[in-house]
Amino acid sequence: MTQPLDVFSAGMTVFGGPGRYVQGQGVLDCTGAFAAQLGCSAVLLADAVILPLIGARIAASCAAAGVSLEVLPFAGKLLPGTAAELDATLGAHRPQVVIAAGGGRAIDAGKALADRRGLALITLPTVASNDAPTSKNYVLYDEAGHLAEVRHLRRSPDFVVVDTALLATAPRAMFAAGLGDALSKKAEAEACAMGQGTTMFLARPPRLASVIAAECQAVLLEHGVAALAAAGTGQPTLAFEAAVEAMILMAGLGFESGGLSVPHALTRGVPLLPGGAIAPHGFQVAWGLVVHHRLLDQPLPAELSSLYTAAGLPRTLAALIGQTVTPAQIRAVAEASLPVRHMLNFPRPLDLPQLIAAIEAVEAENHEGARCAG
Repeated sequence: MTQPLDVFSAGMTVFGGPGRYVQGQGVLDCTGAFAAQLGCSAVLLADAVILPLIGARIAASCAAAGVSLEVLPFAGKLLPGTAAELDATLGAHRPQVVIAAGGGRAIDAGKALADRRGLALITLPTVASNDAPTSKNYVLYDEAGHLAEVRHLRRSPDFVVVDTALLATAPRAMFAAGLGDALSKKAEAEACAMGQGTTMFLARPPRLASVIAAECQAVLLEHGVAALAAAGTGQPTLAFEAAVEAMILMAGLGFESGGLSVPHALTRGVPLLPGGAIAPHGFQVAWGLVVHHRLLDQPLPAELSSLYTAAGLPRTLAALIGQTVTPAQIRAVAEASLPVRHMLNFPRPLDLPQLIAAIEAVEAENHEGARCAG
């Protein structure tokens, strides 16, 4: 596997994205036709839980398009050795396309296999909990569930297939996590543009990325509450369609070409706490956005605060992990997060005392607000 980022530098601006993004009710049944544009054979790597719901439909669409199909259920951990294990399981089969279907980890497993074998890639999310489907990066973890490494594909996915009828059946809590992840993108892109950091391409962000990130937030502020009402019903509405586009396409383009900052850097420290590793990524990011605003000496904007309340997003570290946090735990989170390069994507250099103070202030301010409200 190669890491192609070395060809770029902080002296360049780079914009990247998937070859095609296709969204709509029932587009799952077009997967075979999309795969046929990339090759004549494919492997479906799908979350084992979701496979019974989508496997037959994808197989039928591939057969209709003249694409042969192998199926690899994915139910394991996404470890540094996962790609080699999947490669060995696939054995002598030589497909030209990977169809990665499921949540973030199943899609990342498909990316890892596509990277190892140099194959074309179709991502097919079954939940709107994150923006992984559009991006070229994938995350590997250790046995304890801590982030071990972020790797990068040679290019972005060839197709992103977003079936909103399928996504509307996923649990509301997963949709809320997607909101939490996407709502950070505007602030993070702005911070990267104002600072001296770089994007996922190790380059400076183009202006377009900030425009996309800003529109992502605007769409979610307008349609987020109504979209939440549709989540889990199996009946996508216009608001749901708009929010999904923001949470997967706009958020994905916004973070990858616009840059990440404090909210995503803090997710490196959260898993060190009891219960932190199982907290949804989007909830971790939502808490990190509150800290980000505190570092800017800004309150969380009122319209964002209202959406936090509607979606049940955490404003404190204690709420995120479900228990009181100690000063030592706050320090541990800050120490693990500060070295992450996303911390450079900020209008000013940040140090450990500043980060600890901001986290402590967020805990105190939001706890006091909750007490007074009660």
